[in-house]
Amino acid sequence: MKLRRVFIVSSMVLLPFVLALVAVLGVLFARQGGFEPYRVPHGGSRVVASDAATLARGEYLARIGDCQACHTTRGGMPFAGGRAFATGFGTLYSPNITPDAQHGIGDWSADEFAHVMRHGVARRGVLYPVFPYAHFSRVSDADLDAIYAWLRTQPASANEPPPNRLEAPADSRRMLVFWRMWYERPNADAPIAPADRGRYLVDGLGHCAMCHSTRGERGSLPPEGHLAGGVIPGLGWYAPPLDRLQLERYSDQELADYLRYGSAVHGSAYGPMAEVAYASLRALTAEDALAIARHLKQVEPSPLRPPPVAAHGDAVGGKGADLYADACADCHGKDGEGKPGAYPPLRDAVAMTAPDPINAVRMVLYGGMAITSTGNPRPHSMPPFAQKLEPADIAEVLNYARRRFGGRDSRLTAEEVRSMYGLVVD
Repeated sequence: MKLRRVFIVSSMVLLPFVLALVAVLGVLFARQGGFEPYRVPHGGSRVVASDAATLARGEYLARIGDCQACHTTRGGMPFAGGRAFATGFGTLYSPNITPDAQHGIGDWSADEFAHVMRHGVARRGVLYPVFPYAHFSRVSDADLDAIYAWLRTQPASANEPPPNRLEAPADSRRMLVFWRMWYERPNADAPIAPADRGRYLVDGLGHCAMCHSTRGERGSLPPEGHLAGGVIPGLGWYAPPLDRLQLERYSDQELADYLRYGSAVHGSAYGPMAEVAYASLRALTAEDALAIARHLKQVEPSPLRPPPVAAHGDAVGGKGADLYADACADCHGKDGEGKPGAYPPLRDAVAMTAPDPINAVRMVLYGGMAITSTGNPRPHSMPPFAQKLEPADIAEVLNYARRRFGGRDSRLTAEEVRSMYGLVVD
């Protein structure tokens, strides 16, 4: 009898807390979209147009969305999946999106395809947010149908990507529901009107924020970090902010040319941006490139954006200055001005002004080359210095260059440079 009374009293005490917890979870579940994302439509008889104009538009849109780059291994069959993406919780592999019925999306209806693109939930469960469904949710029905129609014309592949290698609890797709409850907030104003072309491409199909935003907890993308810049997860490159302050030295046309050609008067694309420029952005029409440029140059700085650098200081001489004169000045100029059409300027370059020196270190260690494009048919190259300069020397020359040409109070150490020797060159 006494035990029963204790149980009743305990239940009465705990009941308010249980009800409060259920209420909180209910609110969070509703805020991530309720049950709608998990109602994956199977089958369907809706017919999607497959005329030449629709397929051409689908090909163009898939190119701008950079679908092939993410869903293709190096040298592999296009869209057959298997490309690895390193995260803080392990490695993810992109899925096969060819028309193969068993291993790809060959038996998906247009409705199922649109649902996955917009909600990030497929028949096999919740997709990891490395897939930019929050951005694709802003794409119009007609454009999603065009991409779907074009993908169905591509060669089918029976390739089965490797299983993801993730730490617990991230290895459970069921646990992603809780991640979504905490971080996912569907865009209330999605989709963006296609007439707002620049924003439509930047915040929608182009998913620029996936690299150029400041990440929050557990890989989330808080609204206040939108396009504020940050180190790209798993890649070890810094993507700068995309706003009117960062891009004020570009004219609209110069920025549009940079997007289409991977190079412009103020610099060239390297690392992940070079891949995006080559695989995706060089397909942009002149009108779309200009629309993107005009939109980006009107974006207001985010609250999480790093503060602008101070005016360029007079960097002291010493070993860093001597190393720069000996190894860098012939190409980049005594005053960091570069050589138009040959070598990019260092003055105000992202590698010099970024709060994180990782881009500069990578370029000095491993070198790089701009992409070949119609606007840059004979790209310059940067030789690697990993076997020519000691870590201490690299730290010295970069501290000098970043202070002089970027206004950064750079204090890079030899140990920090040495720690970057293990960065994966992808």
